[in-house]
Amino acid sequence: MSKLLTKLPHLSTSTIIITSFLLRLGFLLFGLYQDKYMALPYTDIDYFVFTDASKFVYQSLSPYLRATYRYTPLLSWLLYPTALEDDAFGLPIPHAVWFEFGKLVFVFCDLITGILILKLLKKLGGDLRLSLLWFWNPMVITISTRGSSESLMTCVVLLMMWFIVDNQWSLAGIVLGLGVHLKIYPLIYLPAVLLVIDPHKVWWKCPISLNRLKFVGSAVIIYSALTWTMYSIYGQEFLDEAYLYHLVRLDHRHNFSVYNVGLYFTSFTGHSSLKFLQEHYLKIEQLAFIPQLSLSIVLIPLGVIDQNSTTLYQDLLNSFFIQTFTFITYNKVCTSQYFIWFLCLLPNYLASTSISGLTGLVLVLGWVVTQGLWLLYGYKLEFLGESGIFAYGIWSSSLVFFLWNVVVIGSLIKDQKQRHKQLQQDHHKTE
Repeated sequence: MSKLLTKLPHLSTSTIIITSFLLRLGFLLFGLYQDKYMALPYTDIDYFVFTDASKFVYQSLSPYLRATYRYTPLLSWLLYPTALEDDAFGLPIPHAVWFEFGKLVFVFCDLITGILILKLLKKLGGDLRLSLLWFWNPMVITISTRGSSESLMTCVVLLMMWFIVDNQWSLAGIVLGLGVHLKIYPLIYLPAVLLVIDPHKVWWKCPISLNRLKFVGSAVIIYSALTWTMYSIYGQEFLDEAYLYHLVRLDHRHNFSVYNVGLYFTSFTGHSSLKFLQEHYLKIEQLAFIPQLSLSIVLIPLGVIDQNSTTLYQDLLNSFFIQTFTFITYNKVCTSQYFIWFLCLLPNYLASTSISGLTGLVLVLGWVVTQGLWLLYGYKLEFLGESGIFAYGIWSSSLVFFLWNVVVIGSLIKDQKQRHKQLQQDHHKTE
């Protein structure tokens, strides 16, 4: 893919940003048309959850009065203008226009994410045209313009990475604290970042340093302040819905995860579908975190980041990409929107990869085809109601998709090992 992009003519930064903005504007306008005149709506169902929660906030009530709102109140506060009436602030703006405000916020974060990708590519010597994988990606554009909030997270993660590359550890920690408050998953990056802070102070010999304390301390302070503020306003309900719910969630619809069928049966029966777990009063969703977090938080950073590397920040970016891909692969809930979490890191990963074009094409095609196989059976189950799919389709397609993701993860880790080996060889030649 990177070689294909290098065949494109060099584009100025302003050209890339302007064309990307116009693409998103076109998708937004088409979405308005589709919502009004077509049977299948363009706007994501989650956007209605967000805006309904904002309506309750507008009425000085709890956003958690909206069923299925499982986020920090900050999101409902951010989308407060979507609840404004026609004559709000004395401005002649109809409510239907205010309602689209949240999509504009998400598109703005989408573009900021792209700009940060550009800045990181420039800082680390990558080809700026790789940013088109984000800027011109129809999947990315569709998700933000439909009203999904994932671009908030991609913006936060890339902003944290920019501050890390700029050695601004306190600011990086502040952004991480905000990110973990918004959604828990950025916490997986914490150990990886600690490996690149003061690399001359080996972590198992000298784990504490001033810069490490700045990073961790600022993250803890911001996260604690935000969480305590939300708790003081909304009480235990905030903790239950925004955080604790995710420990026991049983979302099984539109879920590519290999745990999918188990979650279906657990949600129906109220206990684990696996007998040996029933005997110990355990459910599969309580155990799914063990392989997921062991790999994404601990093993991958230790295996991918070389503290003696001359390209330490590139190592960190690559580790972020592999960690995120692994986290999503092993997550008990895996939906298309989550793919945005690693797509924002893909351009910078490709800037240093040694994977050949043919191998990369095979990996991508396999990922798309195995995902498409699940979508076929998922459509038959969720739209056509074919219950027989449980016997021969849903779990087997989830397993095939999972196994291919594992193949991709293995290829990515191998790629990093080869990259380090090549860097060492180049270093010895220059001595």
